[in-house]
Amino acid sequence: MRLFLLIIATVLISVDVVAAEPTCSTYNSSPYCAYTGKVQNLYVNDGDLILMYFDSAMDLNQPASVGLSGVATGDAAAIKVSANPEFAKMFYSTALAAQASERSVTVQMRNTFNGYLVMDRIWLAAP
Repeated sequence: MRLFLLIIATVLISVDVVAAEPTCSTYNSSPYCAYTGKVQNLYVNDGDLILMYFDSAMDLNQPASVGLSGVATGDAAAIKVSANPEFAKMFYSTALAAQASERSVTVQMRNTFNGYLVMDRIWLAAP
């Protein structure tokens, strides 16, 4: 019985440790990619970009399979701050809160910029 409980506990703990890699599909003929997992790294630079790194890289064939071309980076997605400064601020604070509290996020991406998928939505999971 102890061995059984140990196996169950190990499986339950490891489910949250390994996130699924980002995937792509279509909704009403519109292509998008999505990622659910931890914010591995969050990066901001004075070059007008916010990058969020995933804890599992995306297969670069995924975006192309739904019509999103030009994706060269599968382990991060971007936001061009000047494209929507208010959203960029809210996105950054939400992603930072998720990282600080070790909570999972879900982000969706519908466009590309400089080889990155562009994030345009974020959900913060309950603790």
